Amino acid sequence: MLYATRFRVSVRQIPNFLPLSALPPSCSCSWTSLHFHSEPPSLREVDDAVDSFTRMLSMRRTPPIIQFNKILGSLSKTKHFHAAVSLFQQLQVRGIAPSIVTLSIVINCCCGMGRMTLAFSVLAKIFRMDYQPNTVTLTTILKGLCLCGSVEKAVRFHDRVLAHGFRFNEVTYGTLINGLCKTGHTSAAIQVLRKIPRSLIFGLCLEGQYKEAIDLLSDMVLRNITPNVYTYNTLIDGLCKEGKIKDAKSVLAVMTKDGVKLDVVTYNSLMDGYCLVNEMRSKNLVPNTITYSTLIDGLGKSRRILCALEVLEKMHDRGQPANIVTYSSLLDALFNMKQPDKALMLFNQMKESGIDPDIYTYNILIDGLYKNGRIKKAKEIFQDLSIKGYRPNVRTYTIVINGLCKEGLLLEALALMAKMEDNGCLPNAVTYETIIRALFENGENDKAEKLLREMISRGLLQG
Repeated sequence: MLYATRFRVSVRQIPNFLPLSALPPSCSCSWTSLHFHSEPPSLREVDDAVDSFTRMLSMRRTPPIIQFNKILGSLSKTKHFHAAVSLFQQLQVRGIAPSIVTLSIVINCCCGMGRMTLAFSVLAKIFRMDYQPNTVTLTTILKGLCLCGSVEKAVRFHDRVLAHGFRFNEVTYGTLINGLCKTGHTSAAIQVLRKIPRSLIFGLCLEGQYKEAIDLLSDMVLRNITPNVYTYNTLIDGLCKEGKIKDAKSVLAVMTKDGVKLDVVTYNSLMDGYCLVNEMRSKNLVPNTITYSTLIDGLGKSRRILCALEVLEKMHDRGQPANIVTYSSLLDALFNMKQPDKALMLFNQMKESGIDPDIYTYNILIDGLYKNGRIKKAKEIFQDLSIKGYRPNVRTYTIVINGLCKEGLLLEALALMAKMEDNGCLPNAVTYETIIRALFENGENDKAEKLLREMISRGLLQG
């Protein structure tokens, strides 16, 4: 309620609000001028709806508002917006209190006619009546602003709504991003794109809707939209706090498979849900390779590399062999601590001990080398992958493309993006975002916009 009260004040401050009574009975907006285009309405349908509505109004005992909503909703769905708003005015004249459904229908009609001032007026009425607008209603207003060409106002409206505790869904973001793209605000579209996953999943976790959050995560992965570490952390933290350890482990597995690096926040969340090694031993539980590897990764993320190496020695002493995951964690930690030479030594030591690196390990190696300025070495290892029988995945290509972009080698990055498709590996949303951002930063706006349109046409950005 506090959020609603604060937002209500903000809504009243929006300029040029008009009371709903300002809408004249015979609106000057013609059917052909509607922003939501439709076939010419059947006059008979409208007449029948008006007759039914009028009869209900004249009844001695007024029917419940839901009956009026059915007629208004039917007119709205068939895009008879003018008629629906006119009938709503009659409700107001008779003093019949509308429900939140009534007002949401009227907002849809106002947006359909491009009458955004009136739409905001109805939204203000929603808050005055202590109702809470839902995501669909707020998205309708946002879409209306975009269709009217007021995309910047749509962005401000989006930011204000979020600031007051309301949440949007993926339909909202698709609407906003497409509106930004169509009006040339491509840089702003990229910024919104980067905020989508965390915002949606955070909202679901906040409401305790963890199943829906996991479903959304799965849907994003299927669409080749890779959630970032913050998105995964939000979900893992919520699941651990709820004691849903099995679900948290499943999300962690997806996170690892996607090549998203765990950070200190991830491990802080996991430690809330898992027993630490010492606690396990006190309960006569024997830590296995997975347990030790998890601890080593956590120590590495906390920059306690010496402690991590000590745990590695204890693993050998207690008969728990290190595996590729263990070494990959240590490699990642060493690169993050700007120790590429030690990381390369460890990599060679791992191979000498009979453990073959997988593509995930090579991704860590190439990424670490690029980030530590070892460009030549990173390129050599990447070029040797196919010779050694490894097939680079989308994460591998994206790492190299990012490295090339950081070095200003945009032509090489674009060529590699084309090559990855020739090799049967399609770029995902992260790949596109990486190169699009670099192109914008280097003033290559035409190329960036072309890739953004391509990204949308491939369904990597839903709208």
